[in-house]
Amino acid sequence: MTTIRDVAKRAKVSASTASRILSNSTKEKYSEETRSRVISASIELGYRPNFAARALVSGETRIIAAIFPRIYDTPFTALASLQILSGIEAYCSDNGYHMLISSPKVREGEIDPTFVSLLSGGYLDGAIIDGHFDISPIVDLVIQMNIPSVVLGHHAHTHYLRSDNFAGGQLMMQHLIDLGHRHIGLIAIRDIEQRLNGVKTAADENGLNFEILPLAFGNFSEESGEKAAVELIKENPNLTAIVAFNDRMAMGAIKALQKLGYSVPDQISVIGYDNLPRSADFNPPLTTIDHQLSSWGKKAMNMLLGVMQGKEVESIVLTPKLIVRASTGALQQ
Repeated sequence: MTTIRDVAKRAKVSASTASRILSNSTKEKYSEETRSRVISASIELGYRPNFAARALVSGETRIIAAIFPRIYDTPFTALASLQILSGIEAYCSDNGYHMLISSPKVREGEIDPTFVSLLSGGYLDGAIIDGHFDISPIVDLVIQMNIPSVVLGHHAHTHYLRSDNFAGGQLMMQHLIDLGHRHIGLIAIRDIEQRLNGVKTAADENGLNFEILPLAFGNFSEESGEKAAVELIKENPNLTAIVAFNDRMAMGAIKALQKLGYSVPDQISVIGYDNLPRSADFNPPLTTIDHQLSSWGKKAMNMLLGVMQGKEVESIVLTPKLIVRASTGALQQ
């Protein structure tokens, strides 16, 4: 079997140099010519690194798990998840780590057995977990396995990165109220209570009875937004605005309203949350809340590396910002 020494000999470098280059180490800088020789030699000789052996020697595998539980969507269809994963992958590539994506199913507190095997295999240096749902079984297992971890979202954890959902909810509702809207429907998500609490606070502060505001629930998907919007408008034809708790549901709501013959925003305004790249190009461009999703992956990896190194790491709460586009407008008298 080809060894790292064989690769080093073919590339005319030391074994340590070959090892560092093939592990994408950022500690040392090598010329492109040297890197090219080592990589070419490894390909020509069919070299395959033995991660298990490397882990035994160094105490690390340089593999990070991005754990995005499959609740409503896989991470590959959820645009917000893809933004975060892209940031994690970019950071890993630039810093000599490998990202492993896991999307375990969680049903009634039971976890996919193959996921349990993954965690217990000793291949992970750390994990970043999407905590926008109730992921207690997963977090409990990660802690039990003593795997350093960071949680994204509002699930309770020692180290977390989250957006101030309460402030974001307030921004959404206050924007519509400032435009003169009083008949406002809500498309909420059951797992994001802080966002709903922010909406309630803004309503209460402006003399709106939150308890009588029409409310429907979606599940992050565009289809659920369409269904909820139809439900809201049919039962409450006097609505002039809709708050959707993510961009995909907001886009689905707009599609449904347009099919029903409503003009957005002339007859009804719609606001979303996430500021996905697609929201700026939607028809009409979507007013939304930006909570810096594109930076989450890098920030989470920085936190995780600190945790892995035993450093004191402070959790992060990001401040959301209102992005006003063409899907919301002043109430037409």
